[in-house]
Amino acid sequence: MGKSDPDRPSETGGLPHLALTHGQTIWLMKELGLQHGATTSTFNYYIKSLRKLGIPFEVGKGQSEGRRHVTYNSEELMELAIALLLRVYGTLPDIVVAGLRNFREDLRPIYREAFREAMTRRIPAVKISERQGRHDAVKGLFLDLNIRYTAGQMIVFGPPAVLSPFEAIRAFAHSEMPGRSYLPLNVAAVAEMIIEHTRVLPGRRRRSNSEGVPRA
Repeated sequence: MGKSDPDRPSETGGLPHLALTHGQTIWLMKELGLQHGATTSTFNYYIKSLRKLGIPFEVGKGQSEGRRHVTYNSEELMELAIALLLRVYGTLPDIVVAGLRNFREDLRPIYREAFREAMTRRIPAVKISERQGRHDAVKGLFLDLNIRYTAGQMIVFGPPAVLSPFEAIRAFAHSEMPGRSYLPLNVAAVAEMIIEHTRVLPGRRRRSNSEGVPRA
């Protein structure tokens, strides 16, 4: 069984120490709402198919270390969650697969910063209001993947950029539709959900085995 302690600092600069098995990862992605109505077996197969494409880690991870089963760390869980969020009609476009792999060295520091922001909330929130008196606050750390579409086809991915809440709002307000239709993603919010769900993972993991979630 994989180890999971989101409250324990790791060797990666204070990030939560996560080492989830494949079965635990299936459970987590389902809890994040990323299964989208698919059966557990279908979802399991799809994630294993992504692994064959190098998402969220290189093919063959852990084999040279003699491991029977791979585990997913915090950065890999974030990459997988983003990949599942970017599916179009249930599949992941080839340009996204290539982009997540090709820009991995640029994206991993952003993932780490997202977890740090989820744990510390250091970035000031941006307050927005209107004349009627309604108001709200936008907080977090945002990822702009610089995705571009033309004639319904995704044609450009990257380079990725990290945005503050103010910069994310400005990017939304000045987006050039429909050429730039995928808005910045609040990766700190995704990181926070991952942390919250992995805190209850051990107990839920034991119950989930009877519900058909695979062990590895």
